[in-house]
Amino acid sequence: MVPSHRKPVKERALSKSNQARSVGKKKKRHVKASYASEDEDTTFTSEWNDCRRNITDALRCYKKLWKDKRPRDKFSNQHKMSPKQGRCRGLALDGRVANILKVSGKWVNTIKQIGCFPGIKIGDEYHWRGELCVFGLHYNFQRGIDYISSVEGETLATSIVDSCRYDRGIISRVPCPNLTYTGEGENRDQMLEGGNLALKNNIHYKKPVRVIRKYNSDNNANASRYKFVYEGLYRVTRFDKEIESGFSVYKFQLDMLEDHQQYDSKWNQKRIWRH
Repeated sequence: MVPSHRKPVKERALSKSNQARSVGKKKKRHVKASYASEDEDTTFTSEWNDCRRNITDALRCYKKLWKDKRPRDKFSNQHKMSPKQGRCRGLALDGRVANILKVSGKWVNTIKQIGCFPGIKIGDEYHWRGELCVFGLHYNFQRGIDYISSVEGETLATSIVDSCRYDRGIISRVPCPNLTYTGEGENRDQMLEGGNLALKNNIHYKKPVRVIRKYNSDNNANASRYKFVYEGLYRVTRFDKEIESGFSVYKFQLDMLEDHQQYDSKWNQKRIWRH
């Protein structure tokens, strides 16, 4: 069999304007903002990158269970759960999926803690409250303030998130370095208890709190219409009691920590911070 030979095609020379456009043109890289990137980040250690991959895998499983009822029921049957288990206290589907993953042992971080988590970056975006529980960023499905008990017996806030369930518990739209957070308390005078007391204790013990902000999102394939963005670690500097819409409310002032305080130095590859 005689191989065929193609006649070489003569390339056309680009005009100067086309050459300029060709040189300046960069190939766009599309990355899904809602989940952690699988690319290695050389800024951090291999252990940190392993944690990020684990988070990505857990969120991928979460997304699959949320979209498809069949694997949801399969997981429920494997772990002797009824398909409706997890819908306690009116939790939505995202909370139910998070509970299924918890029972099946797929949560990445299962212990509440103060500060940053390995594998999580400032600016990471998520679609559902339940996703925040899967890797420990914010465990409470409904309340805006999550907290723990310290060794001294005092409660300390670990994270806050805008719940948007009522007029309270919202973060003012001010520049990210400084935030004003309105405490918990639905259509009544707020009390210095629960999450509000925990945030106040963070001032005394000088403990940071993780901040997640909820935004409206028009480009959401999962139709939640929202996105949750991790803003980073903030210090609670002060609080005031004010009257708003006829009710007493607590206003907490939060200031963002410096860049070198946002991540634990043990996860930093070079262990050198720029001051």
